[in-house]
Amino acid sequence: MDFLLRLKHWQLFLLMTVPSYFTTFLDSAGIWNFVFFVFYIGWIYTIGMKMNSFLPSDIRPGTKLFKVHCLLLVGITLFAYNLSAYSQFSPFDSIYNAVFFTCFLLILIYLQLSIWMFAARMLESMIEGEIVNRSDSLKAFFCLWMFPIGVWYIQPAVQRVLAKYETPDAFTDLPA
Repeated sequence: MDFLLRLKHWQLFLLMTVPSYFTTFLDSAGIWNFVFFVFYIGWIYTIGMKMNSFLPSDIRPGTKLFKVHCLLLVGITLFAYNLSAYSQFSPFDSIYNAVFFTCFLLILIYLQLSIWMFAARMLESMIEGEIVNRSDSLKAFFCLWMFPIGVWYIQPAVQRVLAKYETPDAFTDLPA
């Protein structure tokens, strides 16, 4: 999903927000919202992995947990969508359903916070030029959290880092 990093901030904003308004009138709104959720998680995943790849290998943190958390977040969200769409599950039917729902929700919150923090930390590390602490990456973290508004900070920062650290394509530098 590298193409999402190349979009301007307003293009990404429109791509992620405008179609969700049109899908509210469709019977398949849940499916479309899940697709846009996957694009959002893909955008965060791409930020985290791309910024991590630019760090020097001696200070580069591992990405296995980040990848697993992204995959679990998408998988559990798909499971939750199927559970709510195709069954009569209600968290208020019994105490067992309430406990299950609460645990489920806490796991989703943990996974979401974890991937936001990793991507924010990698982005701020590339901006600063060295690995930063979690507290130093709170601005990017909150911008990822407040997605429609935060895209106006995150996307230009990503593009500045890409312009600074990414090597130009060999085929675009050929003389005419």
